[in-house]
This record gives sequence, C-alpha cells and structure tokens, in this order.
Amino acid sequence: MFKNLIKTAFRHILKHPGYSILNILGLTLGISSALFLIIYVSDEVSYDRYHEKADRIYRVSSKITEPDDQFTWNVAQIPFGPQVVQDYPEVQSFVRFIPMGRSLYKYEDKEFNEENFFYVDSTLFDIFTYKVLKGEVKTALLQPKKIILTEKIATKYFGAADPIGKTLTSGTNVYEVTGVIEDVPTNSHFRFDAIASRNNLPKQLGTWGNFGIFTYLLFPEDFDVEAFETKMQGMYDAYMKTIFEVMKIKIEYILEPITKIHLYSTNAGEPEPTGSITYVYIFALVALFLVLIAGMNYMNLATARSARRAREVGLRKVVGSRRGPLIAQFLSESTVFTIISLILSIVILIALLPKFNTLAGKSFDLHIIYSPVVLLTLVGVILVVGLLGGSYPAFFLSRFSPVTVLKGEITQGSAGSLFRKILVVFQFAISVIMIICTLVVFRQLNFLKTKDQGFDQKDVINLTLNGQMVRKYPVLKQVLTDFPEIKYVTSTNSAVGEGSGKVIFNVETDQGMTQKGVNFVVVDHDFIDALGIKMAEGRDFQEDMPSDTLTGAVVNETFAKRMNWSDPIGKKVELGDANTLRARVIGVMKDYHQTGMYNEIESLLMVYRARNNQVYIKLSGKNNEATLSFIESKWKEIFPDQPFTYTYLSERFNRQFEADEKRGLIFTIFTILAILIACLGLFGLASYMVEQRTKEIGIRKVFGANESIILRLIAKDFLILVTAGIVIAIPIAWYLMSDWLQNYVYRTNIGVPLIILASLLTIAITFITISYKAYQAAVMNPATSLKTE
Repeated sequence: MFKNLIKTAFRHILKHPGYSILNILGLTLGISSALFLIIYVSDEVSYDRYHEKADRIYRVSSKITEPDDQFTWNVAQIPFGPQVVQDYPEVQSFVRFIPMGRSLYKYEDKEFNEENFFYVDSTLFDIFTYKVLKGEVKTALLQPKKIILTEKIATKYFGAADPIGKTLTSGTNVYEVTGVIEDVPTNSHFRFDAIASRNNLPKQLGTWGNFGIFTYLLFPEDFDVEAFETKMQGMYDAYMKTIFEVMKIKIEYILEPITKIHLYSTNAGEPEPTGSITYVYIFALVALFLVLIAGMNYMNLATARSARRAREVGLRKVVGSRRGPLIAQFLSESTVFTIISLILSIVILIALLPKFNTLAGKSFDLHIIYSPVVLLTLVGVILVVGLLGGSYPAFFLSRFSPVTVLKGEITQGSAGSLFRKILVVFQFAISVIMIICTLVVFRQLNFLKTKDQGFDQKDVINLTLNGQMVRKYPVLKQVLTDFPEIKYVTSTNSAVGEGSGKVIFNVETDQGMTQKGVNFVVVDHDFIDALGIKMAEGRDFQEDMPSDTLTGAVVNETFAKRMNWSDPIGKKVELGDANTLRARVIGVMKDYHQTGMYNEIESLLMVYRARNNQVYIKLSGKNNEATLSFIESKWKEIFPDQPFTYTYLSERFNRQFEADEKRGLIFTIFTILAILIACLGLFGLASYMVEQRTKEIGIRKVFGANESIILRLIAKDFLILVTAGIVIAIPIAWYLMSDWLQNYVYRTNIGVPLIILASLLTIAITFITISYKAYQAAVMNPATSLKTE
C-alpha cells in the first residue's frame, strides 16, 4: 500500500508540472532559508558550551557606584582571584588572563606583532576545556619562559615543522614552545592565540585599587551561586573600603555564567563582539515564519484546486474507496513534495554555505549537516509541512460526498475560500512586519553612522606602536610633520571610539576638592586639531605654552556639567600625590564619542603626554597614495624591524557597526525570501482564480467590459486581502521595533513615512505579482473564454 501511495503521489506531481514546480519552489525556498537561520541561531546559543564544566564557570565583573555615576567593568583586580579562593573555600578554583601587551615576536626570519597573548594561572586547564594537540601543557603554566600556542599561531611561525622545543623571541624575552592546542573555537566569548605562565610576572602584582584582569571562578555542582554572590560582597569591607569609602565609591562583584556572556552582556569592553538574544528570538521566529508561509502556500494551492480533484474523490468513493486511504494519499503527496524540497534545500545549503559564512561572519563547514540541530530541523519540517501542512487539504478534499460531487454541486473556487483568504492575510501580515522591521533596522544603522560624532574621520590614518617603539615616536612625528601633505601628527593612549580608562581624580567643586571617577586619556599636541574636535571655551594644549605639558587639562562639556562648573577655566584637577599630576583646566572641548556610538557620552579629561602608542595622522587629502608611501618609507627608516600597517580611522571606527550590519543584511535577505515565497503562493492563487473565472470574464467582455475593468476585477480581491494584512501588521511591527530601539542609547524613530513606504511597497509587490495573470485575463478573446469547459 505504501509503495502504491508513493507511486500515485509521483504520478500526480508529474501530471501537473506547473502546480508541482510552484509548490516545490516555494517549499524549497522556505526550508533552505529556515535551515540557514536555524544553524545561525544554534551557533549563537552554543557559545562557551563546549567546556566540560561550562555550567560551573562564572566571570567576575565589577559594578562601580559613585555618588553621581554608575558603570560595570567586565574585569576585576589582580589580587581578587587568589584572595577569593583563600577566603571562600567553596570556590573550587580561579584563573586570570593578564594581557602580555602588543609585542613583536620572532622565529628565524618570521616576525609578527601579536596582541592576543596572555599570562594565565596554572589552573587554566582545570577550569576550561581546550584540546591539546602536541606537547605538555599543564607544567608549562607553572614555569616561566614557556609558552603554549594555538594551532594557527604555531603554523604561522613554524609552518609544518614540529614547534615543540623551538623558541619565540620578543625583545629580551625568549619563550620555549612546550605545547600546541586547537584554536580557541569561534563560539567563545574570549579567544586567545598563546598563553604563558603567570609566573613570568613578579609575585606581588597589582592592587585592590586597579581593575583590568579577566577573572573566572569554578564552583561545585549544584552550588547556589546567587547566594554566594551576596556573600562575597564582604570583600569590599575587607580589602577595598579603606581605598574607596572616602571617595564614596561602592564596589560590587557580579558573577556572570560564561554561557550567557555572548548573548546577554551589554557592557562595553567585551573581548569579542557580542551577540544579542533579541536577534536570536527574531531569527528563530523568521525561520518558523518562512516554513509556515511555505506550508500555507501548499495548503492554499491544494484547497484552491479542490474543485478539480473533487470529481476524482467522488469517483474513487463510488468504486469503494474509504476516506482513510484518501487521506493517506493526500498526506503522502504533501510528504513527497516536502521530501523533494528538503533534498533540494540541502543541496542549496551545501552550495551557499561559504557565502553565508561570509555574510554572517561565521565559519560553518559541511559537518553542520550532520549536526543534531539540522537533523532535528529536517524531521520537524517533514512533520510540520509534510503532515500538518498537508492535513487540511487531505481532510478537506476527502470529505466530499460522491453524490454532491457527481451532481456538480461543488462550485468552483467556493470551497475553502474563507480559509484561503485567512492564510493570504496571515502571510502578508508577516511579510509586512518583516519589511517594516528591515526598514527600521537600516534607518537606525544609518542614524548611528550619520549622527554627528563630534570629530572628523576623513583622511585620518591610525598607526599602533609597541612599547619600545613609543620611545621613538617624537622622531617619527618630526619627520612626518615636515611633509607638506601631512597636516597633523598626534598620539594618544586610547583609540578614538573605543573607550578609555577610568581613574580617580580630585576635582575642584563647590564642596571643595572632591574625588571623582573620571574617564581619562593622555594626548600630545595637535590631538584636538587632527581630529577636528571643536573647542567650547578656553584653548587646546599649545606648544608655545610649556606649562600645558605639566599643569594643563582639557575636559569635555559633559565633564563640566557633571561638576556643575559655571566657569570651568582654571578649575583644579589632581591625580595621586604632588609628583603625579596637579593641573588646571585650560579648555573645554565639545563632546565627541570617545566610547563609540553604542554608549552614552561620558565625562572625559585629557592631559598631556609626549609619547603614546596610538598615532593619528591627518592627511591633506591630496594624493594620499603618495603620502602613505612617504609615511611607509620613514617608518622603515625609524622602525626597520617592524612591519608597516595602518588603518583609516573611519574603517576602525565603523567596525563597531559590523555586527549590526551583518545581522541587518541577513534579516533583509530572509525578508525578501519570505516575500518571494508569499508572492509565489499569490501567483498560484491568481492563476487559479483567472482559470476559474474565465467564463465570467468572457461574458463581462461580451457585455462591454474593457481591459481596465477586468484588471480591477482580478486585482481587487487580492488587494483587499493584502490591505487587511497591512492593517494587522502595522501595530505589531510598531510595538516590536519600538521595543527593539530601546536597546540603543542614541536611536531614531519609526515614523509614519516609513510605515507608508512599507505599505506601498507591499501593495506594489502584490500588484506586480498578480498583474501578469490579470492582464492575460483582460486581453483574452471572449470567444475563447466562452469555449472553456
């Protein structure tokens, strides 16, 4: 019987090629699109779950509360790790990642600048799970001058040769390679390229007043972490109160499960780009909608063809067929349609996976096809589309009474018409929601990119210097400044748009000298001019004012407002003891986005320092290529053993938008696909409507109806349905996107014009979809029409 059902299903598919192609195309588009989204979503929720003890590992963050400010750092102090294990035996272990800093590493003739090497505690492999490929790793983390490389870095320096026992040199430091581990998986919130023992550093390191180290704790199974988080706040009284209480600063530690950091962290300064749980929900819903829309198309077209199959059902019932076998036949047809579409979808997945990786910034390989997520999705699609999608047509068609059918009392197109209309409205409501969401996403991105950032990125390039190179920065600046096509050369310790350090300053206020946590950067001359930052009052650091280098400070407008300064010039700011910094404000600059466009502008204080590692060069904009060649030639003269690399400030600054741009592009593509699938169904319905109303159209034309009347007749019904979809979609989309925009500090508004644009776009797409069939009906010869049937 099963064989007969399959054979009958294939005969039916081959007998109606147009109908079959329309269904298979719609289902294939829906299923393949859903598969791409599902593997994207599954990767997003898989971050850090590969660690065997993932559910027991927590990162320590520090919540800083000042009288007039509050923020959270993803780091703790260096002494925190060993102290918390000593004070609270319930903490099983800790590990810290201490940056080794940007340095040049050499092996024979190969040399590269590295920024992602870390000193770690010997407990690393007790807490995290990394696959060891070669050598011995645990003892390496107990001894100085040993280093463990990831596979990528080992290949970079040693090629195919065995790296174990070989050495990497950085300045006067020589590290012996003792182990190689697999590259840290891409689905990690924290990635590194090499690790060395913390014992390379002095035993006494860091204080309770300085933050900056990523610290992780391991807890026992079934441990009440929430209760412990409250308990560990006692460390403030024990170790920090004497430092921070006089400044009225409160420190609280927050324990974050590592499996939630990627999708839930909103703090600045994450080591890797974060995701968004909101997008995970959105993409999962879109995947579901795509499959549903494709399934609805099948149901729609199948019920629309009910009149054609009614006679077949009637005759089969007359010759003894019961309803059960008829239902089985219709379900087998829908399942065969689905399986054919599934096979085609997998082919599309294999063919387009590299393109999708580029689009999404992922690195999936073909093994993803055998993953439980994809296999479960395939089974789910067969159940949802094959069986549920085919169930309504199966039960609907099989219920026809043979007597009614053979008497011709099943009127063409009338059966199930309400159900089809509901499905069309639902499909287009989803499509309109997705169109509005897409438009809002790109409107928001455009808003962030075009918003006044407070500085001028044009023709500014950025160079990064290592620790040793910084000493020669004045020489570099001197030789570059002499070149006529270079307007300014300046430097700072904090890349523009990427945040800054925060330091406790004594600041003059109405209540006297008051301690404040302040965002703080150091710059040399010409920083404000090179970046095109405007001054609100006072002046910038001037070379003809030597005192500026020791006692000058420039603050931004937010700083002046925070301190309630009516006349900021001359106000005192002090750092540390008398030998550290005693300065007065010489100027107030207009606010600019030092912390990027995703964070609110914070108070910022600048002081002078002659040598810094981030160099900005403002070009004239005339023949930049020749100017860059000149800069490279001088670089090689001054730093002969250092490769010359540069980035435009605009490129580096715009990297903050990459994640949103990629997600926006993915959403756009799948929105287009959703609309395309809905239009395929609409085209099929329009075809059957024209076919069923052929005789009516012929009679109308005989009585004088022209082409425009026929066109309106065909288009009217569909446009009413699509308009109903638009009316349903607008409030839902408005609510969803208003909520989504709340994630941004600086945000656009949705706006009525955008809604009107989305509505007109949908109506235009609908009209274009059905116009071909409507035009065919309008120009049909009435004599031909009346010969139908």
